[in-house]
Amino acid sequence: MNRRRHRRRILAICLLVSALGAGVGIGFASAADQDDRATTETVLREVASSPRKSLADEMVSRSRQALDRGAKLRSSGDEPHARLADGLARTWAEAARDVVKAAEAEEKAAAARLAATDAGAQADRERALLEESIAQSGRLRAQLEQLERESKEQPAKTSTSANQASDGGAAKPKAPPKAAPAKDGGAR
Repeated sequence: MNRRRHRRRILAICLLVSALGAGVGIGFASAADQDDRATTETVLREVASSPRKSLADEMVSRSRQALDRGAKLRSSGDEPHARLADGLARTWAEAARDVVKAAEAEEKAAAARLAATDAGAQADRERALLEESIAQSGRLRAQLEQLERESKEQPAKTSTSANQASDGGAAKPKAPPKAAPAKDGGAR
């Protein structure tokens, strides 16, 4: 008799566990259903607040149609098809959100590309100015070296006319005349 009681208790416990498991499973299914609807509504609000919402108008309308269809199916008692409609609505809403995000990302990429192009053009201008300055510095250095070589290569000026020419043609001051030697030539 103890064995029969024991078996009945085990059977009762197993039935209770399976009943609870089924109840929890149904609860999770309805929670998942509500999650799809709630998630869809949240995503649709996010898309509606975006400045690029016009790009996803068709997807948003399809998502709303699927939500309405799910509500009608649920009210008629067709829960499995209502969950499918809610899942479809969520898919359309997420696609709309992705389109909006892609448009925003493309806009940011275009702005970054423009900024990089501007920075590249400015760098090219600065590089050209630097190269021009380096070339001008090299030309001036070459002219200085040529002038130094020319001044070293010129022979020493020995003629008075050349010396006068090097003085710019300015006349030298005349020295006072020397006293003439005495003409008597002798001693006294």
